[in-house]
Amino acid sequence: MREITLSNGKTVEVECLSCALTSGEIEPDGGVIVETEYFHAHQDVAYPIKGLVILASKRHIKCFDELNDLEKVDYINLLSRIRKAQREVLGIEHVYYFYNEDTTHHFLDGSSI
Repeated sequence: MREITLSNGKTVEVECLSCALTSGEIEPDGGVIVETEYFHAHQDVAYPIKGLVILASKRHIKCFDELNDLEKVDYINLLSRIRKAQREVLGIEHVYYFYNEDTTHHFLDGSSI
């Protein structure tokens, strides 16, 4: 188990933060942005930066190559929808993409960090 302090000051103890979020065990501030059969998108619970969206797999994975074909298609479609909203709603023109293998988070960040 790992102890994690969220941006709201609450401390949680979980095996996997992504799994706790996608299962509903932990509710992200602001709620779920969008959810599909395979993925869960929410604002980062540790760093609430405007436009920073975490796209977490509902199935515990360690790397993209573990996704099956249906998950890959869903991921790309969801990623496109999120990117379109960032551009049209938030006015974010540039996105920086990061992959954190330890937590299986996928970051879309329109801010310059």
